[in-house]
Formats: sequence, structure tokens, C-alpha cells
Amino acid sequence: MRSSKTLKIQYHSILFILLALMISNANARPFVAVTVPAQAWLVKQIAGEEVELLTMVPSGHVPESAQPGPRKLSRYQQADVHFTVGDPAFSFETRYISPYREKAEPGRWLSMFDIAGQIAPVHKLKGLDPHLWTSPRILLASANALEQILAELDPKHADLYRNNLFHLQEAISNLDRQLRVNVGRRSTDKLLVYHPAWGHFCQDYGLQQLAIEKEGKAPGAGSLSTLFTSLENDRINFIISSPGADRRIAAMIAEQFQMNLVMIDPMDTDWMRMMLEMNKALEKND
Repeated sequence: MRSSKTLKIQYHSILFILLALMISNANARPFVAVTVPAQAWLVKQIAGEEVELLTMVPSGHVPESAQPGPRKLSRYQQADVHFTVGDPAFSFETRYISPYREKAEPGRWLSMFDIAGQIAPVHKLKGLDPHLWTSPRILLASANALEQILAELDPKHADLYRNNLFHLQEAISNLDRQLRVNVGRRSTDKLLVYHPAWGHFCQDYGLQQLAIEKEGKAPGAGSLSTLFTSLENDRINFIISSPGADRRIAAMIAEQFQMNLVMIDPMDTDWMRMMLEMNKALEKND
């Protein structure tokens, strides 16, 4: 039989371990998993360093070709908050995120698509590309929802989250005013892009997205012919392209129609920088 002294030592050891675990859990930061860099930027604007953050499609990658490994997918399941794009057409999430949702530990799920559905009819959302984060209106609504969740999970930092949200609201509202002024000066409501990533931005500002690329593929002769006919009748003076896109076709169209070729990355790690670049393009090419 074990001596009473040995049992007492073991008892105190167990108490110490339990106490350490309780302190560790009390000090643990909320763990937020996001899909794209724009969402990671948003989390940082609200929470700063008070959360642990995992981005499934990191900077320098595009969702169409990103392939998270088993360790990253396993880590994703452990998040307290899963902040998704949520669009059924967003193939990265349907391939890698949706199958893991049932396996994930209990946590909060926040979908930009669901939030956008409270702003615009779902049938309109499904008719656009899945890059919901290019819409300042959807991003701001997502920020409001995210702040509430973080404040509930981490009440000791609730004031910080609330103050950061307030400053973010001001910054996005200021950006929105600038964009509306520059869109209002344009002589056309068309926005020519290589990759269709700006549909939700266009919906915010009454523009129509004209995409050169179709379903992730370079345009064929027929598509180019139709596009050229449209361009001859519209006063479009710049094309939006992005890193990773085939710049040859965009450059050829720009040269033929005497347009400026503007590079803006929808996967930029700094959402505000991305949007200011769009605002600058609209201002310089009105």
C-alpha cells in the first residue's frame, strides 16, 4: 500500500496541475481562424494582439490553388471563432472548410455571406463573385458582428474591442465617402477587371463589373470579340488586374484601347491599402 505521505504528495501535485490549467485557460487568448487575408486584417483592427490568429489562405497565395496541410486543418478545428467567407461558390471553403465543420470543436461560426444576406437579397449575392470582402459595407457589418463575439468570449478586453471598432467605423465611413465622390465623377458605370473579384464592390457603388477572365479561365476568341464590342461603346480608361493573373491579355487590351493597367491585389494583407488603391485608380482615371 502507498504511504499516506506519498498519497498526499500526489494529491497536491494533481491540485497544482489543475490550478495551472485553470490559470492557463483564464489567460488564454481567443483563437480566431479566418479564410482570407482581408479577414485577418479585420480581426487585427478590432483585437490587435489580444487574439491568436490563423489564416487559411496566406499572403502570396490565391484561394483557387491554396492547399492547407493536415496540421493546419487540424489546428483550424480548434478555433474559438471560425470567420468564413461563406459563399457557396467559394471553392476553397467548400473543399477544405465545410467538410471539417462537423468535426470542429464547439465554437462560434461567423459567415460573411450570411451577414451580407441581411444587407442584400441572397439571389443577388449568388449572382456575384464570392469575394465579399471587397465590399466596404459587408466588411463593416462583419466587423460589428465580430466585435460582439469577441466581447462575449473575452469580456476583460470588451472596451478595447469596442473602441477599436469605433475607430474602424470612422475610417471605413471616410473611405466610403471618398469612393462615392470619385465614382460619381466617372463617365461610365463599367469597371473592367481581369479576374472577377470586384462584384460586391461594384454593387456597393452602382457599378457594373466587366470581367475578362471567365470561370477561372482565359477568355476565348468569342468572349474577346464580345468584350471588344462593348469596350468600343464605353468610355473605360483603365483595367484592374492582380498578381498571379495573366498580364499579357490585360496588357494587350490596355494597349489596344489606350487604357491604364492598374494592379490591385484582392488578397492584400492590408484591406485598407487595397481599397485606397482602388480609390486612387477611380480618382486618376475618371
